[in-house]
Amino acid sequence: MTEVNLGITLVEIVTSGLYKNSLDIIREYIQNSCDAIDDAVKVGILREGEEKITVIIDEDNRSITIEDNGTGISALTFQKKLSDIGKSDKSLESDRGFRGIGRLGGLAYCKTLIFSSKVAGEKKISTLIFNAEKLRQEFWKGTKRSAESVLIENMKFETFDAAPDTPEHFFRVEMIDIVDTNKDLLDVAKVREYLSFVAPVTYSPQFYYQELIYKYAAEIGFKITEYKIEVDGEQLVKNYKSNVRTKSGEDEIFGVEFRDLYDADGKLIAWLWFGLSTIKGILSEAHDTQSYKMRGLRMRSGNIQIGDAETLKELFKEDRGWKYFIGEIHAVDKNLRPNSKRDDFEEDKAYNALKAALKTCFVELEDIYRAAANVRTEQNKINAPDKSEREFKEKSLAYQKSHEATHEAEMLMLKKNAAKATDKLEKFRQAAEATPETAKSKVVLRIIGNQPPVVSLPTGTDTKPHPPPPPPPKHFPPSTWRKDLRRLYHAIESIIIDNPKLAGDKLLNKIEAVLAK
Repeated sequence: MTEVNLGITLVEIVTSGLYKNSLDIIREYIQNSCDAIDDAVKVGILREGEEKITVIIDEDNRSITIEDNGTGISALTFQKKLSDIGKSDKSLESDRGFRGIGRLGGLAYCKTLIFSSKVAGEKKISTLIFNAEKLRQEFWKGTKRSAESVLIENMKFETFDAAPDTPEHFFRVEMIDIVDTNKDLLDVAKVREYLSFVAPVTYSPQFYYQELIYKYAAEIGFKITEYKIEVDGEQLVKNYKSNVRTKSGEDEIFGVEFRDLYDADGKLIAWLWFGLSTIKGILSEAHDTQSYKMRGLRMRSGNIQIGDAETLKELFKEDRGWKYFIGEIHAVDKNLRPNSKRDDFEEDKAYNALKAALKTCFVELEDIYRAAANVRTEQNKINAPDKSEREFKEKSLAYQKSHEATHEAEMLMLKKNAAKATDKLEKFRQAAEATPETAKSKVVLRIIGNQPPVVSLPTGTDTKPHPPPPPPPKHFPPSTWRKDLRRLYHAIESIIIDNPKLAGDKLLNKIEAVLAK
């Protein structure tokens, strides 16, 4: 029989070549911790709510420690389990990590990698120490030696007595002497920001719709698994917020919608939620804003993010389509398996079915943001006459006098367009009120309802605008007034003209409100 010899390059592929982002290694160890905690709950070592995963970043000593209070690995099986590379007894259906190679990922980022563990009832701690720096040197030398021989040479197993204050059961990963090229791993803020969307944690209390999401998941029999994860003593939350920033101003999430996704046989393969807003524009493009960090519909398996915000952008007809929304897609079908890098699902029949269902769903999302844009276009036409009039009155008296005829012609055209836009907007409203349960109608009605009332032209006179109010005497305000006083006069005059139904205290309040802006 031909002898198969696996070269050291294989180890390099499953370490430095496994992840595109150095922070992914922390996610890898956290997902393994989640599986160990699930096992501890199943066998009764932990009760739900007692689980804990801690990440400690020691920037001064350039080290990272990730520890969980899951089942741990017994001294009897510790050496065998951690020596089996690419072999795992985890379940493909229930466990998040299942290939048995992810734990080696830490070799690419530190000089020494240490695994330690203890199970309940044992008095010894078992450890495995990797000389990661020497392993990398073997990669660089291009050695022809086998992967097995090089790994064995750079692995050391030890056991030692547990101190009195040692946790009863745990598994710990220590990455010692983080290499200079991976400084992000020592940046506490970056680690927290990354994990706040990737890790399986609870929603932020600043996101008002978490209870609706939990309720919906429970109704379809889906459990959103969450864990207490701390980074340097601060508990992580999934950092969604209800206020968002768009390229056209501030907006808010005023509700959430849910969709079930089925394959061709009618089998539920995933479900999703997405936030409803008035869609003033795409969510902020500034990388330092919270809206940029949470935008997009993100896939999750076992409540751990798969890929990132842009993974599904190809399923939208327009490049910008994914940038209008926030939301999550939770995998239900056990045949949806994350690939080794966890930057996507494996391309197979199950994933093709999911993408087909998502593509149909995204057509609805595209229809929503187009409807929002159409409503805003008509509203702008309705508000155009007032805007034009205000801008005209801010000009000098000389300008107003010389451009009076042009302005009147422009106002006539703007008011004609406003009258048509008012009719069109009313049709939008009536269509939305006929189907108020749809997401698009909710958005349309929200936008229309948030706009200040506009004065329509008299019925049947869409081509004849309201006659303008009589202008003030040409000699007033007198030219002897200071320029700022004249502007103030014109501002107050504009408010009075634009609000003919207000009088007394109401008019004074209106003037105060406008001038205070």
